Amino acid sequence: MNLRDELATLSLRLDKSGVRPLYLQLADQLRQLINNARLHPGDRLPSSRRLAEELGISRTSALNAYDQLIAEGLLITRPASGVFVSAIEQAVTTPTDGTAHCQSGLGRPGASIEAAGLFDAGPDIDQFPFDDWARCLSRVWRRPDPGLLRDRHPGGYWPLRQAISRYLKVMRDIQVSPEQVIVTAGNRDALSLIATVLLQTEYSRPQVEHSLLQTNPPSQTNSTVWLEDPGYPQLRQGLMAAGAKLEYCPVDEHGMTLPAAGAPGCFAWMTPARQYPLGVNMSTQRRLDWLSRSREDNFWLVEDDYDSEFHYRKAPAAPLFNLDHQQQVILVGSFSKVMFRTLRIGYLLAPERLVEPLLAAQHNLGTLASMPVQPALAEFLEHRRFASHLRRMKRCYQQRRDYLFELLETHLGDSFCTELPDRGMHLVSLLDSGVGVTDYWLEQQLADRQVHVSALSSHYKNANVQGLLLGFSGSSEQQLLTGVKILKELLRDSS
Repeated sequence: MNLRDELATLSLRLDKSGVRPLYLQLADQLRQLINNARLHPGDRLPSSRRLAEELGISRTSALNAYDQLIAEGLLITRPASGVFVSAIEQAVTTPTDGTAHCQSGLGRPGASIEAAGLFDAGPDIDQFPFDDWARCLSRVWRRPDPGLLRDRHPGGYWPLRQAISRYLKVMRDIQVSPEQVIVTAGNRDALSLIATVLLQTEYSRPQVEHSLLQTNPPSQTNSTVWLEDPGYPQLRQGLMAAGAKLEYCPVDEHGMTLPAAGAPGCFAWMTPARQYPLGVNMSTQRRLDWLSRSREDNFWLVEDDYDSEFHYRKAPAAPLFNLDHQQQVILVGSFSKVMFRTLRIGYLLAPERLVEPLLAAQHNLGTLASMPVQPALAEFLEHRRFASHLRRMKRCYQQRRDYLFELLETHLGDSFCTELPDRGMHLVSLLDSGVGVTDYWLEQQLADRQVHVSALSSHYKNANVQGLLLGFSGSSEQQLLTGVKILKELLRDSS
């Protein structure tokens, strides 16, 4: 640091008895130093350890403040060098309420509230490490494996299947061989493969040997599929298009309830880690009950692990896949939540008996997962910056979750009942019965105002629960504030 940097940071003063968290106070003051040109582009800041010692705070608070300003684009990190003021031309102003501490997109050329989307439950692409991603693409395609130019990778690019296997071991403590990993083009592709295989007569029951089925096949296909209620509407549509007969299991505080004992079925599709859309974490006992019932009544379980990476208060429970000792669970995952939506790369983990039929189905239906992207993703998953990105986004999304929750409690507490979720990228606000409008009406009215939310009632098959699904991960705090104000004005005008 030079003399100017030293003098600027000496002016930092934190109120340790105040209500506002220390890392937010620190981020506010550093932001002000930059906006007032007391810190200039290229100036180096103290290390987080040194800054923490000077201010008498924990290093975690200093790291969180730096991560906040890195996310806003005000600071940058240089490997083995430190943290520097970013060489941006425009100043980023602080909102008048002083609460925007994880901005994205605002103040950048071409960025707008409409472009980024209000209440967006997707990843924040403005904070994605595209430079690292570009380097991975460049390295693998400078001298590509000749096999990448031909269709010679059943199940996906082998190094990617290996990388996914290692990634799941670290992230979810899932022990799975690369042979059991099948690369897909996301959940819709996985649904197509699973329905094609499991709704066929010879694979509809887990505990029957394939050789016996060849000599004495059942007389008809068991096409019943159990789904959560509420659940993902597009999942229902996809399964019905595949010829499944759908049965619905209500969701309670422990997760998806079980069907009647002995009821015939082919498989159950569930979201145990974070039920969509309610956010319920399936209890351990309910998980064990499902595993026991699947063995007794001889049906498959499909575990949709759609956004398990982002948990904020406690680690997620062990996946069903880990608890299954009979190999009757198929796990489905995707990278669209941790990277960007248009990546279109996911995976499924198959019991050993299903690997070959799933590969055959993928060959017959056509491999939809982009092969040019797969080698880059394999390298990117092993990159140290990927883990750093996940940690940074986890902290950022938690801040946005807390901020949106506070906004709803402060401005809409008399119209909505909101529970703070301990994981995921959206929250659910239940509509008070005395409001006088429906969630579907709110969804439509908000869409006319360029605010895109989802009515909770549209996710139910056999109930009419009113509420809104409000994303927070892909929207800056200024955008969340704007969305809440629009929603408040809409309710005021409708009364």
